[in-house]
Amino acid sequence: DSAELKQNEILIKVKSAAINPVDYKLPRFIGGKGVGFDVSGVVERVCPTDATDFSVGDTVFGRVRAGLSSGSLADYAIVSTDRIAKKPEWLSFDEAAAIGVTYLTGVHAFKLGNVKEGASVLVIGASGGCGLAGIQLAVAMKANVVGICSGKNFDFVRGESGIDQMENVNLELVDYTDDK
Repeated sequence: DSAELKQNEILIKVKSAAINPVDYKLPRFIGGKGVGFDVSGVVERVCPTDATDFSVGDTVFGRVRAGLSSGSLADYAIVSTDRIAKKPEWLSFDEAAAIGVTYLTGVHAFKLGNVKEGASVLVIGASGGCGLAGIQLAVAMKANVVGICSGKNFDFVRGESGIDQMENVNLELVDYTDDK
């Protein structure tokens, strides 16, 4: 709480954090501890010299920048305002904390792949966090989607991704355990 905020930084009281493989794999490469990136919480303080869209008491979610603070696995986290957004009321703190790495992975992959409406997208690991996010993003972009996962997870993928409630979705799920 005594940390000094720099321009474009806010201090949030952490309500929820998510753990992703990058949180425990990346520190091995950079020689640090696993501290977490994805976070949601309540704004406690805003840099006093900033004109910002955030105010004390706002509920927010986003990503902690590596090296900026103790990470998302702490009581408080310092977050850059370009890596945080106001949390919609209908989204729980836990749901909001789970968005960062998984959805940004999909967004970056689709940008690199120049995915547009009508494109074909293959999602390997469709029942995992990044896989579900990839399917949701690809469907929202009106792509033709093939998802690969175990057949026992087909209903889970359709239900958790919300695909089963949408119309005009071009999604084919392939069971990688089926020898046919």
